[in-house]
Amino acid sequence: MDFPGKTKIAYFLDAPKGFGGAGNLLLEQARLMEDLYKVVVVIPMDTDGIKNEEYEKRCEKYGLSYIGLKYGTAYNFMDLGYTGAMRSVAEIEEFARKEEITFFHSVQLNLAVEYVSRKLKIPHLMNIYQLQEKEFKICPADIYAKYHLCDSNMYSDLWQRRLNISSRCIRPVALQDEFRKKKTYIKDKIKILMLGAVCERKNQMAAIRAVEACMGSYKMELRIAGDAGSDYAEECISYAVEHTLSENIIFHGFVSDIMPLLEECDCLLCTSVDESFPSSMVEALTYDLTIISTPIAGVPEVFVNNHNAFVSMDFSVSGIGESVRECMECYANGEINRIHQNAEDTWKSNFDRRLVRQQMDSYYKSILADKNFKSVDIILDMKEEICRTEERLSEVDAEGEEWVYTRSLYYMFLNKNLCGKETYIWGAGKLGRVTLSVLERIFPDLKVMAFIDSHKTGEYCKIPIIKPSDVPIREDASYFISLARERSRVIRYLEIRGLELNTQIWCMP
Repeated sequence: MDFPGKTKIAYFLDAPKGFGGAGNLLLEQARLMEDLYKVVVVIPMDTDGIKNEEYEKRCEKYGLSYIGLKYGTAYNFMDLGYTGAMRSVAEIEEFARKEEITFFHSVQLNLAVEYVSRKLKIPHLMNIYQLQEKEFKICPADIYAKYHLCDSNMYSDLWQRRLNISSRCIRPVALQDEFRKKKTYIKDKIKILMLGAVCERKNQMAAIRAVEACMGSYKMELRIAGDAGSDYAEECISYAVEHTLSENIIFHGFVSDIMPLLEECDCLLCTSVDESFPSSMVEALTYDLTIISTPIAGVPEVFVNNHNAFVSMDFSVSGIGESVRECMECYANGEINRIHQNAEDTWKSNFDRRLVRQQMDSYYKSILADKNFKSVDIILDMKEEICRTEERLSEVDAEGEEWVYTRSLYYMFLNKNLCGKETYIWGAGKLGRVTLSVLERIFPDLKVMAFIDSHKTGEYCKIPIIKPSDVPIREDASYFISLARERSRVIRYLEIRGLELNTQIWCMP
């Protein structure tokens, strides 16, 4: 059967504001597959009906057909909104019928698109990436797409195993049709580039400190291109200023067109601690930059230290610094030519546009050949309980944290899975107070024994405050983490003491 002649694919992007690697990769996949299929890109709009400006700009640049619709997505199950998704269904269904869409390809969890997929019997493929294995425990039901696409074998296998769905690993597609080989590899001042939002999971502080440790021995410059509006970014910028590094560590902020930076720089440094496969590596490799990276997820599946890249032993400053030094030595002694020849071979066998197009086309055809669809009843059967949960949530004073009202699916799941009745809230601040309000209304049988806080004493909301060292560790109690910045550290603290995330440890509100 000649599928391409009949198939029209709608690519649903992920967020009404901001710009990230996951959404950009789906956009590049739409651009890639336009040669074989009819393509329309769907850009999410905010509450005022304004489309994501960066996505719109890129669609215009690439000549991709696009429209704007209101819908939400989530990169994990905790943030998956039910009511908002159901409000989006009618508009998405109308769009699919009018445009005669025959295939959905979305990024992140998109409940509205999945519902329409089941109702209209349109195949749905979702791109979604890194997620801790324990986070699959809070998947509320079979409300996700039947088909999954990922850029690392590690996470492709995880999604397939935990959700019993079909998954395939296809690497990120190169930006250009051809490898842009450099004429020469300079030995003077090496320019190192980092791409992506400045945030904890990208771990730029470790990169800054690692490069700082190498500056006494090598001439180098670190350029950081990515949104720098977070508190973490401020810490990174302040560190560079306080250590008189500003001349050689440059923050560019968000850069829409990274081509000039790719053409100007020599190396790409990736220090992520939580990622599937950084698409920035493919962008950099296309322009023949040397790859220096932590051993995150899919990276060791493709890159081998001192063969086609420099991959650190671990995620520490010293480990990253050692890889930077090894790279600098290879530039000095000429071994960098061997590294780059191997890297070019890697590009051709993993990221070449012709190869990736062929892999995606094969997967699309296998999905289109499957005529079996999940039932919409699984999604509809939740409605009554969701409505009850939301009615109780409406009584909560979220103190400006409006996202709390969208978590009815998560709270519904919690209601069925909490351990015992005694509970503790970690963090005696605003989010701790909101967490208490949610617990009192959604889980009235729970008894909050204490707030846990390292810096406060006495009482908070008429409940005792205790130190972390005084927390009773019990398998039949629940521990709600209301902190934002220190959440990962607190979870590790409790896990070391025998508790499990999404069993006794819960993120709130």
